[in-house]
Amino acid sequence: MNNLRAPELFIDKNGQWYTDGVLMINKEIIKLFASHLKKDGYDKYHIDWQNQLYPVLVEDAPLFVQSLTEQAGLPIIQLYDGRTFPLPSGSIWIKNNIPYISLFWKRDTKLSHSSYCELCKNLIEKDGRYFFQYGDSEWLVEEVG
Repeated sequence: MNNLRAPELFIDKNGQWYTDGVLMINKEIIKLFASHLKKDGYDKYHIDWQNQLYPVLVEDAPLFVQSLTEQAGLPIIQLYDGRTFPLPSGSIWIKNNIPYISLFWKRDTKLSHSSYCELCKNLIEKDGRYFFQYGDSEWLVEEVG
């Protein structure tokens, strides 16, 4: 009889991954797990790996921007798992003084304090609304409840 069970996977509010309560430190495994992270229609997350689904508990947002840099005049985000992406188009949402973006799903990515401070270097105001501007590209800053 096989008594193997799937490990309990958890992502904390700072994007750190845990398995069975132990902090994961191997970035390659974290990147592998994160790249196979999926969301179902009930706002639940799981890793879809080799035709198996492994549930993942998420404290806040499943993705976390660790840093933000500028390349060719555009903002590039680096996630906690090491992957990099251009800052996606759309709004920057502020909820309880915490900034979020939508990378794969709505408000799925939380920005670190330092990455948000980098964005704020390009903050502009137009007609009472705030935007981050890089070249001809703009991201609206919106408060959400």
